[in-house]
Amino acid sequence: MIRRILILASSLAVLFLAACSTTGDSYRQAFIPHVDRAGLDPLIDSPVRTQTECKGVELFSAGEKLAGFKFECPDLDVKATLNELRDAGWRIEKMNIGKQVVESNESGTPLSIQIRKVY
Repeated sequence: MIRRILILASSLAVLFLAACSTTGDSYRQAFIPHVDRAGLDPLIDSPVRTQTECKGVELFSAGEKLAGFKFECPDLDVKATLNELRDAGWRIEKMNIGKQVVESNESGTPLSIQIRKVY
């Protein structure tokens, strides 16, 4: 079961990366939503090539769709699904899949992603 989850997550990550690869300098640009972008939506109004890391709000478990899995992005001060991130112009550069964890008789895997704004 764990193997299926890892294969599914890896396959989806490869699809995202293959369809959305970017070129250019690899640098991390800080985004400060409350200072330089007050009143704007950080997902849509972030500068192009902004890079940030997001962690899964919950554990990813079998039967769950990765596209609807919610991530918390502290640099952007938002919680969003992969579909919402993609629609706002963000692409996954790296996905980290942690070891399986068992909490309250439920098992799952922690996920984190590194994303970049491409448009």
